[in-house]
Amino acid sequence: MSDHDPISLFLRAAAAYPERPALAVAGTTWTYAELHDRSDRLAAGLLDAGAQGRRVAFVARRDGPWAYAAVLGILKAGGSCVPLHPDGPGDRWQLMLERCEAQVGLVQEPGAGPEPDLMAANGAMRWLTGRQAPLSAPLPARVPRPEDEAYVMFTSGSTGGPKGVGVSRGNLAAYLAHLPPMYPFGPDDRFTQLFALPFDLSMHDMFVCWASGACLCVPPVDGGLRAAAWARDEGITVWFSVPSLAGVMRRMRALSPGSLPALRFAFFCGEALPWELVNDWQRAAPHARIINLYGPTEATIAITAHEVRPDAMETTGLVPIGRPIGTDRAEVLPMDGLPHGEGELVLCGPQVTTGYINAPPATERAFVRLPGRDGLWYRTGDHVRQGPDGVLHYVGRIDHQVKVLGHRVEPGEVDEALMRALDGGNAVTVAAVVHGTARLFSFIDVPADVNALMERLRAELPAPFVPERITVLDQLPRNANGKWDRPRLMQIAHEG
Repeated sequence: MSDHDPISLFLRAAAAYPERPALAVAGTTWTYAELHDRSDRLAAGLLDAGAQGRRVAFVARRDGPWAYAAVLGILKAGGSCVPLHPDGPGDRWQLMLERCEAQVGLVQEPGAGPEPDLMAANGAMRWLTGRQAPLSAPLPARVPRPEDEAYVMFTSGSTGGPKGVGVSRGNLAAYLAHLPPMYPFGPDDRFTQLFALPFDLSMHDMFVCWASGACLCVPPVDGGLRAAAWARDEGITVWFSVPSLAGVMRRMRALSPGSLPALRFAFFCGEALPWELVNDWQRAAPHARIINLYGPTEATIAITAHEVRPDAMETTGLVPIGRPIGTDRAEVLPMDGLPHGEGELVLCGPQVTTGYINAPPATERAFVRLPGRDGLWYRTGDHVRQGPDGVLHYVGRIDHQVKVLGHRVEPGEVDEALMRALDGGNAVTVAAVVHGTARLFSFIDVPADVNALMERLRAELPAPFVPERITVLDQLPRNANGKWDRPRLMQIAHEG
């Protein structure tokens, strides 16, 4: 495991390519030697403060170099990263920190940004300043155990808010042992980093890049609308994003034929990938290999992969999610009413985590033992179809969970926030696909100030959870079984 531990891989690259660029962000470029030194100094401070083996929370702004040194420094010190989205909101930060029992907080500079409010609300935590003082001695070498926690990411919960997933060093090492060798990355490559750091796909960007001795390139936070031009200017060779970002680029006519000639690889994950988008992307990046990745947070970044073959392109529908990588396993649990080969996708293997932090009921529902099979299996809730060749095809969600801009969202969490403000009224949130992108639409059955409700949701929930529109209906429709008629609500959402 230690050979593919994220820090072991980084240290090998830093030794082999000390003067090559490791990070380009906000007009600043750090070499491997510089990033190694800065993260060592930060790690030394954490070790002096007794942070080894503890969860270390920090506000993770991806548009500055400090956050990347913080991730490396926390892992070098044997801690677990708990990245918090810089946009908050504060109540959600508080809930996350309580649920994962974070013991240490890290701030870049005292009194800057949102950290003072966070510190005031979590006085029981030990707060450290991530200033990088000179090293008085070399950082002590340590060998992490596979069971040591690497990071905590939060997923949406249908009731009670977000659930924390603790990903171990062994889980992450299993991913890094198998995915990078599948593709010939090298020190001349330039990787994108388009994901917010509290989104686990950012861990792919960092550690697959640094395992290759390549440079991680971070665009301005507001640069998504000009992502194609930025990629050309930066000489990007390895792209990774959610499909919806590529869809925005397509609608803005930024994917003209030959417009991304330097790309060697284009990875997509986090949402279903339409074939029509792949066709446009292939024309824009004629030299790129296109790979569709699939994986819930509970299975460590991505656990299946499907590379598009230029001679097997389709024009409609969704690109397959492929087959498991490495030694991980995937099976399809049969479901009543579905044909043979269709059902719920379940996953098992070294990338699969062991459950949710301090949430036994949720863990017992999702992580199960299957008759006649060894190991712990994660029930994804995803409806898939397995072809005769063993390739998996994503069909949809078994429950009502959706992906919005790559973030997994339970509409029930939005409903819960709305009903707290409605004093007895009902709320139902559904997802509808608008211009190829999933959007949330909420419906309520009591008179209310819709603008005030939207402002309240923006204050309480992350941006992907905020619905596109709240509609007041005299009565919410129900189906023959007395349940909310979600298809009818989706139809109303489409009709505007």
